[in-house]
Amino acid sequence: MTILPTTDTLPTAPRGDDPAKDGASNIVPFCRARFTPEDLTAFAEVAEPKLRDGHWIGVLRESGRDHDRLLVLLPEVDRPVFRFERDGKGRYTLSFHDRSGWYGIGAGDSAAECLSIWRPRRRAPSGC
Repeated sequence: MTILPTTDTLPTAPRGDDPAKDGASNIVPFCRARFTPEDLTAFAEVAEPKLRDGHWIGVLRESGRDHDRLLVLLPEVDRPVFRFERDGKGRYTLSFHDRSGWYGIGAGDSAAECLSIWRPRRRAPSGC
């Protein structure tokens, strides 16, 4: 799955002249507002069948200092309709955009938990 970036406004971390002087200067802390590789894998597990089957036509990525977002494009709609986001505190949200704005439809402490609304549910056995 290819996710196209829309913006990337995160500044690059400055590098010291001599990383050996302070020992840990070459370790850059992970920004909590960025998706982890595991987050992207969880999203891809949901997105790939939807893209393959034509339910979605694309996914855009939008990153900033306080967020990382994946925006879902649907056929015959001229704007993103779903937004999966990780914020600066590491929280995950899933939102839907109708013609009047964004509405939360999912949240969680992990990407998988937040995206669970899109996971197939097991059907209860039917009785007569």
